[in-house]
Amino acid sequence: MKKPKLLGIEFIRGVSTYAVVLVHSGDETWGLSIENTAINFRLFFYFAVPFFLAAAFYFMTANPAISYSIKFWRSRVDRILVPYIIWSIIFFISRAIIFTVTHKTERLNQFLQDPLSIIFLGGASYHLYFLPLLLTGSLLVLLMPLLERLKINSLGLLAIAMFSIYFYNLLEISGNGFHLGEPSNAFENLTMNLNIDIEKYPWLRLILVESAWIIRCLPYFAIALILNKLRLDRELLNIKTPAILSVAILVILCNTTGKMLLPVGLSELLLAFILLLFSIIISKYFSNNTVASIVSSIGKCSFGVYLIHPFVMYLVKPIASKILPDIATTISISSMLALSILCFSISWAIVAYLTKNKLMSKYLFGI
Repeated sequence: MKKPKLLGIEFIRGVSTYAVVLVHSGDETWGLSIENTAINFRLFFYFAVPFFLAAAFYFMTANPAISYSIKFWRSRVDRILVPYIIWSIIFFISRAIIFTVTHKTERLNQFLQDPLSIIFLGGASYHLYFLPLLLTGSLLVLLMPLLERLKINSLGLLAIAMFSIYFYNLLEISGNGFHLGEPSNAFENLTMNLNIDIEKYPWLRLILVESAWIIRCLPYFAIALILNKLRLDRELLNIKTPAILSVAILVILCNTTGKMLLPVGLSELLLAFILLLFSIIISKYFSNNTVASIVSSIGKCSFGVYLIHPFVMYLVKPIASKILPDIATTISISSMLALSILCFSISWAIVAYLTKNKLMSKYLFGI
């Protein structure tokens, strides 16, 4: 059964997209000094990708029949693979031009020497990795018919979830998780200890990255299956306002102290699924037509904003720095907020306009 559209999820999806923009407004790639308060402030906004994964698997696992559905896999191609290919080409060309014009020959050569990363790992731009990660994780739905045949109940799924959380956490704390960079890789410590020069074996590198992505996605898959099996969405929609505040407090505590009190993998998953449950709870409060329309637009445009915001940020920052000189000299909380709000708003407006064209909407944003 197809899940009803939950505007709370659309709203938190938009908030998470803004969180991505804010983090990228104050990361180390700008080459500027970063105030300690800004670094601590950023910690509140690393929930975006975990929430995206939790929401994606929540909807993917709603119907076991999709595993061998041509319609489902066609949607994966249309909504993930096609935009990934197009945006990889766009960012590849733009970065090659920028490196050439600015005479950054070394950066250009380094960029061009890693075609495997550009083609398969989102290496054309730092944020594109999420698309092949999600596409790889989607393969886990092929396990659903097997789990159904084996009659795995909620307790069995909980056991799978606990084991998968353990292995994901082990992957992270051992330094073998996916590393985004130049080059992007996984199982770095393992290959170093085995004296394997991974750059000489590109297909092994690809297999290791894909394996790391599967390990990361497996707990999301298992927990999402449990939520769907228990039909929690129906119960959560009846929860009253005080519970919303309680969940919001849990989200904040999990995000700010979870990494100190809990294993990294467990903290990430708790945050992601608390946010997902919170988003389901608040869905009933978006009944006003105007508010619902705005929230629906935010949700619809969020993927496009995620894809396009690096371009907007690159173009807006020089202009914004003339109005707010501090943006060009140091990264502070105020500079991050100013730049992120401006870039998010402009990106949203651009995507909302472009999605009016059916071809652009389909091929650029998978809508």
